[in-house]
Amino acid sequence: MSQTIQPLQHWTITYPEKFIAIMDTIPSIGHDKELRTITAGMPDVDTVFHYEKLEEGCYLFIVDMKAKQETTYVMHGDRDTEFYCLSYQRIQGPVQKTPLAKSVDAGPLESKVLSLPSLCSFYNNQFDYDTHFVEGAAVKAFIFCFTPAWLATTIDLSTADAQAEYVKVIHKQSSNMSFLSDSFYKHTLTELDNLVFNTPRTAIYNLVLKKLSLTLISDFFTIVSEPQSVINVDPDEQVKAGMNRIMQYLEQNVRKGFPGLETLAEMGGMSVSTMRRQFLRFCGYSAFDYFREVQMRYAFEQLKQGVRTKDIALYLGFKNSGNFSRLFKERYNLTPAEMKKMN
Repeated sequence: MSQTIQPLQHWTITYPEKFIAIMDTIPSIGHDKELRTITAGMPDVDTVFHYEKLEEGCYLFIVDMKAKQETTYVMHGDRDTEFYCLSYQRIQGPVQKTPLAKSVDAGPLESKVLSLPSLCSFYNNQFDYDTHFVEGAAVKAFIFCFTPAWLATTIDLSTADAQAEYVKVIHKQSSNMSFLSDSFYKHTLTELDNLVFNTPRTAIYNLVLKKLSLTLISDFFTIVSEPQSVINVDPDEQVKAGMNRIMQYLEQNVRKGFPGLETLAEMGGMSVSTMRRQFLRFCGYSAFDYFREVQMRYAFEQLKQGVRTKDIALYLGFKNSGNFSRLFKERYNLTPAEMKKMN
């Protein structure tokens, strides 16, 4: 799905068949055709690609990247090849994805949305972005790539709302749309992950693979086709500005403790119920969970600099460093002590 060009930190997002053909011309790239796996070890990032052809014109392409050092990769859509991608990503550690050119409807929080730990994105070949990794951070993306011909046999666009965000992406009035997706895809994606990487290839492997994949694709289009879905109702500029104020306050006051929903809602100029709804939309968390996420990111950076776990916990207002360590492990899948050993 990604064609390597010079320098190596620049990639071109393209259709899997084209990507595979290009990779086969590079001697340093490992390609196991039986396992349908391509390995591209680089000085800064370990990358493994896995691909499965679901139907003619539709692939599952899995990208697994882990940074060995701090680095940034720039991704460019392949303008010479027509395709669409539906991506479900899981992020571990601080990873920042930023669009290179904002779409007409893009809001000021777009890069925050793109960097959610569990994200669903739908984009076309006009989508360009960069991804910044800190050392040890990782991204695993399950990407369904399909051609316009395959999409045309799947969705009847004649009945679709022309103003729906996914329709704008299809017609290239916008390059992408993204939103938190844990609420509807989490268990199916976990099943798919286990099937591809932890299950022997039995006689029904392809059948189950196709069933799970088409479920994820159909779930996405079912939700985005609903006119009253929160992702199809764009908040006004006043709400966006209020959300920015709230998030900026939480990011700049990690040691003051959580101020409470009423205080934050007043700060953003909205009701508590509106703030709750918009927080989930923009951030993928409740306000309190977002505050905890900000604290854990701060702790991650402090541990990289060698600050003692006890001192970080105390600074962030944890009376018990054990509680801090537990939350840190839940977020990054490693303890503060293990994190410090990586430096």
